[in-house]
Order: sequence, then C-alpha cells, then structure tokens
Amino acid sequence: MKQSKRLTNNVTWVGKVDWELATFHGEEYSTWEGSTYNSYLIRDQKTVLIDTVWLPYAKEYVTNLKDEVDLKSIDAIVILHGEVDHSGALPELMREIPDTPIYCTNNGVKSLKGHYHCDWNFVPVKTGDT
Repeated sequence: MKQSKRLTNNVTWVGKVDWELATFHGEEYSTWEGSTYNSYLIRDQKTVLIDTVWLPYAKEYVTNLKDEVDLKSIDAIVILHGEVDHSGALPELMREIPDTPIYCTNNGVKSLKGHYHCDWNFVPVKTGDT
C-alpha cells in the first residue's frame, strides 16, 4: 500500500507507518499508538533519499519507492545513523542501485558494515561538510 506524502514541491515523505509497534528500544519507550519510520525523497538539482525503513518493511518500501521515483535517478542516499530503523531497507534497495553513494559519518559506515557486511559506495562525512 502506497504511503508517500508530498510535503513540498521538492520533498516527499516515503516512510512507513507501523501501527503495530508497541515498544521502541526494548521496553525503554512505549509507543501505544504505533510509530513511523521516516524517509524522505528530495528532488532538486539532484535526487537524494534520506534514510530508509525497518527491515521487515524493506520489500514494501522499495516497491513503494519505485512507484514514486525511478530508482536509478537517485543520485545519493543519506543515512542519519546506522540503527536498523533508519537503515533496514538498505540491502534491498542496494540490490537495485548498488553503485549509488551512501553519505554518512565514519561511525555510520562502521555501523552499516557491521549490520549488513556490505561493501557499498560509502562517502564518509563530518561536521561542516556540504
């Protein structure tokens, strides 16, 4: 089921609403009314995808993303941090667009390689980079 929502002329929310999620980070946080896995598609001079969604929704996410954009037109992926609620769909997505650069911090690269044992096209960034 398509869940994208255009926020501005250039920004579309392409995440996932998870109504079944009751806790987050173990029992540390309660999410009585579910939660969202936020991912954004920015179309400007370049097309950039920010974050993905949790692994159980990876196939649905990539299918929905294909309805929104030609995956090969995505110039870059930005992963805010490596936790699986932000990066879980990366393996599924990278099967489709394996050479797309992934921008994240050095810690993000380490985390993503640890989670997914991957050798993707990482571009490490640091504070102040543009």
